[in-house]
Order: sequence, then C-alpha cells, then structure tokens
Amino acid sequence: MRTLIIQLPPGPAGPATVYPHALVQPERETASVRLQWSGITLLPSADRQTEVLVLLPAACLSWHRVELPPGLHKQASRLQAALQGLLEDRLLDDPAQLHMALQTGWKDLPQPWVGVCQRQWLREHLQALEQVGLQVHRIVPEIAPGKAPLQLLALGDAPSGWLWAAHPERGVWGMPLEPLRTLAERFGLSPQALQSAQLLAESAVVGPITEALGRPAQLMPPGQHWLQAVASDWDLAQFDFRANAQARYLKQGQKGLSTLWNSPAWRPTRWALGLLLLSQLVGLNAWAWKTRANWQAEEQSWARMLKDSFPQTQLVVDAPVQMAREVERLQQNSGQLGPADLETMLAALGQALPAGTAAPRQWAYQNGQLRLQGFQAGASEPSALKTALQARGYLLTPEGEGWLMSVTPAKESTP
Repeated sequence: MRTLIIQLPPGPAGPATVYPHALVQPERETASVRLQWSGITLLPSADRQTEVLVLLPAACLSWHRVELPPGLHKQASRLQAALQGLLEDRLLDDPAQLHMALQTGWKDLPQPWVGVCQRQWLREHLQALEQVGLQVHRIVPEIAPGKAPLQLLALGDAPSGWLWAAHPERGVWGMPLEPLRTLAERFGLSPQALQSAQLLAESAVVGPITEALGRPAQLMPPGQHWLQAVASDWDLAQFDFRANAQARYLKQGQKGLSTLWNSPAWRPTRWALGLLLLSQLVGLNAWAWKTRANWQAEEQSWARMLKDSFPQTQLVVDAPVQMAREVERLQQNSGQLGPADLETMLAALGQALPAGTAAPRQWAYQNGQLRLQGFQAGASEPSALKTALQARGYLLTPEGEGWLMSVTPAKESTP
C-alpha cells in the first residue's frame, strides 16, 4: 500500500502555502523518500490503496511527561480536561487553544509523553487538505521521544539547519546549527553523551555538524527520517481530531494486509500459509475421494447381494429399498406377518408399553398406520414408549388428541 506523507508547514494554511510531501511504500526493503514541494491544489491524489499521513514538524511540537491520576483511563470524557490541568503551568499559551495527544499505550505507562501543538493551526491545515479531497488517516510527529538511548538528527541546510535530539527520558529538543562554535556547549548534553549518540545528518549539513561536534556523522538522504516517523505507533489524531476514526482503522487494516502480502519480511509466513492451504486442499480432496470410493464399494456390495438373493431383479436403483420390498413381498406370499400388519404392530405396542401404563381405549388401523385414542400416560412415559417403539422399528407421533404409530421408513442411500 502506498503512503502519501504530507508535512505541514509552520505557517498558516493558504492558497500559496507550499507543502513538502512524498509518495512512498514503507513495506519495501528499498523504501526511500523522494521529497517534493507543491501547493495544496497540486498535491497527489489518494485512491483506496493510498494511506494519507500528516507529518507535524518537530519545531511545531513540544513534549511533556505527565503522571495521570489513577482510574482516569475509565473516564475518557475527563481525559482532555485532566491533561489541560496538569500542563497548565508548563505551557506559555492557554491550554484550551492547544491540541494535546497522548503516547500510544499510555494506560500502561506510569509517565506517558504528551505532544502539544497549536489547535487552530492544525485544524486549518486539515480542513484545507479535506477541501482538495485528501482524507487524513493518521497524524504523526516528525520526531518523537525514541526508544534508543539518544538519537541526534541534523536537518536542513547550513544557514538554517537545526540539530534535533530524541531521548526516551528527556523527550525532543533542538537548536539552530548556527553559531557552530558554541553548539556543543549549548545543546545541554555532556561530551560523553554527544560522542555515544547516534548522529544522522542530511547531506547539506554533514560537514558543519561534523565540525561542530568533533565526530563524524552518518549521511542520511533528505527526508529519510520520515520513514522512521511513519513506522512509529504515534497517532496525534485524538480528542477533537478523531473524526473519520473508522476510516483510519479501515485504512490501517488495509495497510496491514498489504504489508503481509508484499513485505519481504513476511515472505516465510506467506509461504507457510500457502503450504498450509495447499495441504488442506489436498487432504480434503483425498478424503472426498476415499469417502466416495467407500460409498461406491458399499453400493456395489448391496447390488450384488440383491441380485444374488433375488435373481429376477433386472435394474438396481436403490438396493436397500428394493431388498426390503422383495423381502416384504416374500412374507406376504408365504403368509408371514410383516412389520406393517396389525398383529405385529399391536404386539410391538404391547411389549413397548411401560409397566403400569393402561392400554389405549380406542385404536384404528389403516394402511400400515395405527391410530391410538384415549391413551393416558405420565409426562415421562411417552418418551420412554417412543424410545422402545423406535428400537422395534416404529415411530410414535402425536396426532390431535391421540397418537399415530407407523413403521419407520427405510432410509434411502445417498452418495
């Protein structure tokens, strides 16, 4: 799935505002960022296979750690007011004019991070993007408190570049690269920390930052740190900016499926799933073939038995049913009673009646069916009688105020 990353400029939204952006596919191993700049009306369009991410510049965010009151996660309606109260003394602006977003998984953290930016500035840019048909699915910070001990990023060019630091305990902070002579002393880090930190720098500032800090910097293509921001679990679209949350969740699900389908890291899993499905398909076909072969063998066995017992049979359609009919015909011709005769049914009923149960006062027989009237039985006796008759090949079903006793129909064979 493609990802359209749009970085918001620090200034207000307007027709002449220029937006840095890039269209990337982060799930590829060779993913890279190709930065472009254009007005809002010339931004790339987004289809269903494109996730739109808004990137908030590091200079537009401030970071604060808070200790939330216990049980606040159960009262979501009070969360925003609680954050405003906790950060009121640390902020220069009125908290009601600022947008605050909590770190992902804040419920399980003793002191989660909170990102703060101007509410009206963010709202104007998001509305401008919506007006040109770009629905934002996620809002991420350009630089957030990282998990590594310390990461330094030198961004921009020599005259206007900045050096940014991301620390898991101290948050995110930065300062201009000029003047270079006093940069190391004023950055607030010990010489040991500066030497051990991971130092990444864009091509325009590799030389100046190396000279200022006295250590080599790893070259980073312009905008390459955007991929790290996209890969983080941060989402600043909280509280008032949670509109279209369902669309964001759907896009995240599509992105996950796309990653599973295309990412090289998931290739072994895809092969395993494919082999599993193939083995299941082969197993089902083998089971179906075996079942059909057993059924055909049983059908042929019934057919041979029918022809051996009754040689006059010319066509075998349903061997068990035809066998039962031939046996019934032989019984009738020899004068033997069949299961559908009155005497046989009465004998089976007498044997199946529970002890102490009076026989029915009225009964009527017609075409192999025995209707019983005036049959008095307890609540549990009809069930016991049904079971006993069923064992003898008969069915007992209620019919109006009486009962109907009939021969259990023969089951036709099916493939």
